[in-house]
Amino acid sequence: MPGSDDPRPHDDRAAVPACGSGDLAVVLSWEWDGNGLRGRVMAENVGSRPCRLPGKPTVTPLGQDGEPLPARTTVTLEMRLPGYVVVSPGGRAAARVSWPNWCGQQASRRALVSWDGGSAIAEVHGPAQPGCEPGRPGDLMSSWFRLVGGDAERA
Repeated sequence: MPGSDDPRPHDDRAAVPACGSGDLAVVLSWEWDGNGLRGRVMAENVGSRPCRLPGKPTVTPLGQDGEPLPARTTVTLEMRLPGYVVVSPGGRAAARVSWPNWCGQQASRRALVSWDGGSAIAEVHGPAQPGCEPGRPGDLMSSWFRLVGGDAERA
């Protein structure tokens, strides 16, 4: 643990509370990338205090009945330090996402977006799901959250 005799830098941002489900408004935007989709998860801090948004989001498309579809998000384990961003009130963070293929039930215009510490039902902008190419992998992928707008300039 960093202390006065420890040469490692101390990061006060790690003491910021994690973003919970009620702290963020989340939107998922897709655009076509060939037969698949690429896009981003955008999370806006709607709370009154900064919060820490860790890691990569998990995106679970919801079916027409509102139930989660059996589409998985593959999480890669590359190291990033720190493994979070601190989002100020009114600030935003985004993560790139992709969904190359889907041959299952019809997706709705909503998706469950989860992160370590919370989740939200996101409105989907753009296509609801990619095209179907039998035999092609269909796992979703996501990247790390990054600050966007004014928060990115202050980081």
